[in-house]
Amino acid sequence: MNVDRPEDESFDDCEQVLKRVYEFLDNEIDAASGDAIRRHIAMCEPCLDKFDAEEAVKSLVHRCCGGEVAPSHLRMKIVTQLTVLRKTL
Repeated sequence: MNVDRPEDESFDDCEQVLKRVYEFLDNEIDAASGDAIRRHIAMCEPCLDKFDAEEAVKSLVHRCCGGEVAPSHLRMKIVTQLTVLRKTL
């Protein structure tokens, strides 16, 4: 699922990069935004440290809970709520 970035969004700002780090980790971001985030992280040690920590947490959760599958009604409810939330942002 690719989410287009707003035209005015800049990934030169650490706050903007870190705000979308989970979308980036989950490959739910468009290619141009992903490239911009990758460039920023490569040049910004504080963001790289935070990115590494978030990646480690995601990996740990996947290892510990990777075999679990949410019931279909729960997955649908979450997807619906995320869609509504993204439209309001």
